[in-house]
Amino acid sequence: MTSRSGHGFGVPMSMGPYEAVIIGASMGGPPALEQVLSGIPSDFPVPIAICQHMPAGATESFAHRLSEVCNLPVTEAVHGERFLPGHVYLAPGGAQTRITRNGGVSRLMVDADFADSLYVPSVDVLFSSSAQAYGPHQLAVIMTGMGWDGAAGMLAVREAGGYTIAQTLESSHAPSMPMRAIGAGGVGEQVSLDHLSSRIQGLVTHTGSGRN
Repeated sequence: MTSRSGHGFGVPMSMGPYEAVIIGASMGGPPALEQVLSGIPSDFPVPIAICQHMPAGATESFAHRLSEVCNLPVTEAVHGERFLPGHVYLAPGGAQTRITRNGGVSRLMVDADFADSLYVPSVDVLFSSSAQAYGPHQLAVIMTGMGWDGAAGMLAVREAGGYTIAQTLESSHAPSMPMRAIGAGGVGEQVSLDHLSSRIQGLVTHTGSGRN
């Protein structure tokens, strides 16, 4: 068994279509993200935004590394740029990245952290903004990592009607981030690392069912 359903009460069921994929990770994330993204095809029809806990300066080189192993271009997010299909955007270290949507146009906003957050960049900040921007038309994935970041953001996405997946605890290098998202009620399904890429593709391209 590579996936299993989560549990939540009073939470809308998501049926898609999905217009964005949002991913959060921390400890153990870089190799796990390489594995997932390397399996995404070049004709993937929606944009992907990633928040990986890293300090300022480290995310630029990581974006270059991901570009070398991925079929899609991977770059650090730039303030005000459009959030476009067929591209992977990595939240820069040392700032907070949000997604906004106005008149059907989505943009990435990269700003200083004025809230003195523990995590900069923060998965919760990115996910909470995507919940407002995309509502039920998004797929959020929480992956391996230590700490609480992402639990509140996953719940926000799920309450907005989006589809939510956690990497299984058994396949996570550090299981506390997915575990806490599950405990908060923000996870609809758990999928092992080896099957995350195909599950994401199936949901976005409508070859897999999407009920949270």
